[in-house]
Formats: sequence, C-alpha cells, structure tokens
Amino acid sequence: MEERRELRRMPPGERCPECGSVKWYLQDGLRFCSRGHQIEGFIQFDVGEDEDSGRLGAVTRREREIRSSEKRQLSGQEGKSLYLEALQLLLRNQALWLIHEKGYGEELETVIRDLWDLRIRGSSSLATADHDTAEAQLEMFSSQSLPEENKTAWKLRSRTQSWDPERDADWPMPTLPETLGLCYLASLLLRIPTRLGELLHWANNGNIPYKTAYHDLPREMQDRLPSAYVKALKLPLRSSLQGGIFYRTVMDLVLSYHLNYGMVFPEISSVSLLVQYAKMLALPIESIVATKRLSAALGYRFQFAVNKTNILPIDHPEIRLITLLIFATKLCFPFKGNQPSTEGLGTAYLPRFEWETWRQGLVQHPEDEELPNKAAEFEAMTPNQVVHMNDEELDAYFAHMTALVDKRNENPITQFFPTETPAAPAPPVPEMSEDEVDQRASRLLSQTLEPPRGLGIIEAEGPSGASDDIMYEAFRSVQDLSGTAAAFYKATGDAAGIPLDLVVRAVYMLEQRVVSWQKGQRAMDTGGW
Repeated sequence: MEERRELRRMPPGERCPECGSVKWYLQDGLRFCSRGHQIEGFIQFDVGEDEDSGRLGAVTRREREIRSSEKRQLSGQEGKSLYLEALQLLLRNQALWLIHEKGYGEELETVIRDLWDLRIRGSSSLATADHDTAEAQLEMFSSQSLPEENKTAWKLRSRTQSWDPERDADWPMPTLPETLGLCYLASLLLRIPTRLGELLHWANNGNIPYKTAYHDLPREMQDRLPSAYVKALKLPLRSSLQGGIFYRTVMDLVLSYHLNYGMVFPEISSVSLLVQYAKMLALPIESIVATKRLSAALGYRFQFAVNKTNILPIDHPEIRLITLLIFATKLCFPFKGNQPSTEGLGTAYLPRFEWETWRQGLVQHPEDEELPNKAAEFEAMTPNQVVHMNDEELDAYFAHMTALVDKRNENPITQFFPTETPAAPAPPVPEMSEDEVDQRASRLLSQTLEPPRGLGIIEAEGPSGASDDIMYEAFRSVQDLSGTAAAFYKATGDAAGIPLDLVVRAVYMLEQRVVSWQKGQRAMDTGGW
C-alpha cells in the first residue's frame, strides 16, 4: 500500500463532508481527508505553504484588453486654439446682436473680424508653448479690483502688449472683456456714436451676449475646453464687469494696436455723445454749448493718447468728455447760488437751474440699474449663513452652485441621483426708448429751469451776497462732495459706467489744469512771459 503523503490543514471554513476532518493529503492528483474520504472540487495543482509552490500544470492568463480612449479635455496648443474659437464665436454673436437689435450696419461684422484677425495673428506661436504655462497665460479679470490697482491703472505705458509671434509661450491670450472692446473700436472706426457705458450696461444686464458666454457654446466645445479657460468664460456669471476695468481694456487695445500695427483710431463723436449725456442727465443746452467752448479754449481733442508715457483717467477721450461736461455745468449752474461763476462764455443771460428740483425729479435710468447680483451674494456666503437658509434660498443657492460645477467627469453612478436644475438666466433689463428719454428730459427741464435774474427782477441780495453766489466749488475726494454734487457726479458716472471715485479724481484733475491754464493766460496778458 502506497505510503500516505504529508497531511496538510484545509483552509479556514473547509472540512471533510463525510467525517468533518480538517486535514487532507494528495494522492494520484486527487485530494483525500486524513480518514481516506475523497474530497470533490479539487483544483489540479498543489497549493503548498508558499504561493504557487507545487504547481502541477501551466497557468494561462487571458491578456487584458487595452482600451483606447480619446482624451476629451484638450490641453496645450489645442486647448488654446479652442479657447480662441470660443471667443471668436462670442464676438460674432455680439456683432450680430448689435446689427439686428441696435440697427448697426452689416459692415460692423467685417470690421470686427478684421480687428480680431490682427489681434490673434501671433497666436501661431502657441504651438511651441508648454502646457504647464496654460493657466499663467490667461489673466483672470476680477470684478473688484484692488485699491492700489485703481490708483495706478491709468499711468501705465507698460500696459501696451506686443503681439509678436516670436514671444512663443509669452504671447498674451485675449480676455473676455476684449470682445466688447473690439465691438467698441469697430463702432469707432465706422463713426457710429457708441458710449462705453452703453456696452457695459448691455453686458452686465444680459442684453448683449456676454454673461452666458460659456453656456452659449456648443456642448462639445464646453466639454473639451481646458479648466483655466472654463473659469474665465464662467466669470461673468459670478461678477459684473466693472467700468474701470472695461475702460482700461479699451485703452490697452488702442495702445497695443498702435504698437504692433501703427494704427491710430479716430476721435470719438464728441458732439453726438455730448447730446446723449445731456439728455440722459436732463441738462440744459447751455451745458453743451459751454462744454464745446471750454474744450476749444483749452485745446482739448477727444482722441486716444497713444504717444503719452503716463496715461491718466482724463486722457481717455470719453472720460475727458464727461469731466468737461461736469465742469461746464458747474460753471454755468453752480450748486450754491444762482449766478454763473464764469465770464466770456456767453453766460450773461443764463437761466437759473434748480438743483434740488433736479435731484428729486431725476429718476434713475433703467440702464443704470443692473440686475441684482445674486451670484456675488452667494459667493460671499459663509457656512453659517448657508445653514440658516430657508428652503427657497437653499434651492437657489444649490442651483447657482450647480451652474458653476464642471460636469464633464461625472461618475456614471450619479445619473441615478437627482441633481439641481441650473438657474435660468435672468431676463434682460428693459431699456428706455429714445422717445422716453426725450420726454423725461423735457419734463425735468421744464421743472428745473427758471428765467435769468436781472431782467426786470429786483434782487433782495446786495453786492456782498452776490459775490458769495459766484464761488466755484471744487471737490478733491468723494468725502468732500455735497449732497447735490454727489448726486450729479454719481448720475454722470453711472451714465458713463465708471465709479464715483474715478469721476471725482478726473474732474479735479481737469480743474487743476484749468487753474494752471488761467495763470498762464494772466501772465501772458500782463506781459509776464
């Protein structure tokens, strides 16, 4: 009888079904328990103490199938090219909106396309750019600029960008606000009177394609855009474009076109824009006349200063225009008193302007009313505030966050769980028609204008009182503004799309230049030169 082999212990949980023995031995390729009962289901190789020891036959493993999958999210040059295509699509939609909704000529699209071609002509150099620098190439514009940035934003010569293809990875990628800037410059080349404030309000209020730039893209383009550019295209949903940033973007484009191609843009349509501002602010025609005479006396032109080394706010043609309008209006219709504080501008028989009536009757223009920025409120929410939200607020919060979450890499199992429906875009703010603007201006002017004094009207005030009435008020900072001045400055800034502090600084710069000009004129008159 063949000698039994060495007994081995069965794995935990196994035993002989006949006798319950937990030990076994191997004989003739079969497994038996220690008492000789055959154990069924034996695998045809010996499992020893060490792994794979005593193997009785060759083991064949099936080769794992190699799945080839295309990477959906692009990177490097392909990702940047797709981002440029997305901006080009947005730019075309903006051009079509201006043509169909605002009645601009069809040649606007051609001019915008030519400007865009010049802007991205150096993008071919991106083929050699490293993917690691993708996020560094894109400047993320924030809606709330830093205080120091506000102070130095207008004295840059270094803002001029070189679009030379030889820059390779350093070639500056276009930004989202540049699309609006190109629309403005194309209108300027075609001599279409367009205010920067108009474009800004249309963008922030959802009229012109801008806020929903990412969601307006085809689904395939959304899925393949790099994350850095997705964030840039979604930024308008989270924060509004600020006027200071938009004005600076336009100035940067003008300087860059001049540096790279020697282009010089024409002057803005100052008279047409001046009339638009006067209507929106319900100002008398005397303000327009005085503004034109002041600009002629000071030798001011309304063209972009491309040859200056330090660019100040007042060097922007549209900011210069509104500062002259404010200055001329203050000269003709002082906030305190009723006599004009200027001579030589044909103001001998100016009507009186009741500023308090104007202040009370001026209804804020619908263009100045931006949509309630719920997105900004949600971004500033603290965890404690979220916890104390009611059901309706919580649903709105989750809907907002859902719109910002990237869904391209979703786990397939998530399809079995309900998701929040993204919040629908807010409807655009209705605009006031031109007839409504004219009617409002006529109504306010009829209430605020009174006949000039001195024409058969006996004044109760003596010469000493009159001398106090002709004092001109200058304000160096926002804190120095009187109530009427603050209302007037803010209304003008809202119409132009720039913040109050920038308006105050620009007007004060102009006032100081006028003081210097007056001193020079007096010196010339007295033979001091």
